[in-house]
Amino acid sequence: MNNLNDANSLKSSGVGKLLVRLLWLLLGFGLVSTFFSLLQVIAQPVYQVFGSLDGLVSIVSLILSLISLVVFFIWLHRLHADLKNLFEEYPITPGGAIARFIIPIYSLWGMANTLSTFAERFKVEGGDLTALSEEVRSLIAPLYGFIIGSNALNRIALTQAVKNPDDKFLPVWFLLAGFVDLGLTFTWLKLTKTMGTAVTQKAKRTIS
Repeated sequence: MNNLNDANSLKSSGVGKLLVRLLWLLLGFGLVSTFFSLLQVIAQPVYQVFGSLDGLVSIVSLILSLISLVVFFIWLHRLHADLKNLFEEYPITPGGAIARFIIPIYSLWGMANTLSTFAERFKVEGGDLTALSEEVRSLIAPLYGFIIGSNALNRIALTQAVKNPDDKFLPVWFLLAGFVDLGLTFTWLKLTKTMGTAVTQKAKRTIS
């Protein structure tokens, strides 16, 4: 415990800031993409003018999503390395945290377990840390809801695009998926910022 000389020596600090910037970028591109989807639903002639730009935005969003995913797992690993230093017996190892998020089926329990364990450990710290722990806990249900909704809507939209690309309702599926994806990105952003803030504040308390 307490291998930190100052709050800036946190392993997760730098990559956490990078992740937040990436998620803000992803949110911005998601808003643009959703706007294009809305145009396609309510103003098809106008959308035709921007169709190629919409395709470019989608490609950039996909690349940003993949980069953000990689950076997220690096951050998650380093965050739990910091937690091991800040708490004498933190129950989740860095590798265990990754496994809880990445292994299919197991992740259905694992993500909630990781986040609730974090919230439970910070809850007893008092003051701002208790408030931050409650915020993390409050985001668990929306996270699951947006993940399930995003997977379902995107699967429906892509399936319809392959089977029946002329379906008039197809743009609506993509629009609904866009709104849910925005909610998911915003939830990840809130979680990253809140957990990062909690760890930084805990490190400052430990040092002082």
